[in-house]
Amino acid sequence: MSSLPPTYSDEMNPGPIGEENVLSLTFDDGPSEWTPLVLDLLAEHRAHATFFILGAGIAGGERTLERTLEEGHELGLHSWSHPHLTELSDLEIRDQMRRTQKAIECATGVVAHVWRPPYFKADKRVRRALADSGLVEAGCSIAPEDYHWPAERTAAFVIKRLRPGAIVDLHDGRPSHSGSAPERSATIEALELILEEMKWRDLRSVILSQLSTLEIDAAT
Repeated sequence: MSSLPPTYSDEMNPGPIGEENVLSLTFDDGPSEWTPLVLDLLAEHRAHATFFILGAGIAGGERTLERTLEEGHELGLHSWSHPHLTELSDLEIRDQMRRTQKAIECATGVVAHVWRPPYFKADKRVRRALADSGLVEAGCSIAPEDYHWPAERTAAFVIKRLRPGAIVDLHDGRPSHSGSAPERSATIEALELILEEMKWRDLRSVILSQLSTLEIDAAT
């Protein structure tokens, strides 16, 4: 059997091992029609997660964001339109995050303070542009390409790497300009397998703000 080509997910830092049986499931690119299905599974397994929101997708999804918060999850910023932040001016970088933050606040009354750069691409200049924003950057330690992988491959990739302190990055939405799979049913299927494995291992998911080994850095 030939080996699969390397992907960026193979290069992610595995991260520190936590002291408790907790990790954090996170989701990028929502809200979308698939987000309620993610919420259903999380509720069934009494798991909590952090959702990194695209501002451009909020209109029409306000109730989904409200439900997300009502069920104990956390909202974060993933930019307005999912650009490569390193290709934007400082003003555009700040606008991407401020617009998204404001849209979340208007929809829910909550001010989000955690952010994750699209494509995990943020250099010193991007972080400097956000240094006065009060935002905290969130990375991850397990990053499958669930946006185009079949469910079994995503689940196997994550399950192999599951451990306390991990931050898992999945996708409950799809940017409008994305070349990825047109829907996220494979992610939903993979999530169910992952949650079942976590139950068997007595691992539970908490929001990023509750993760003691939080693998994030201040935006400085």
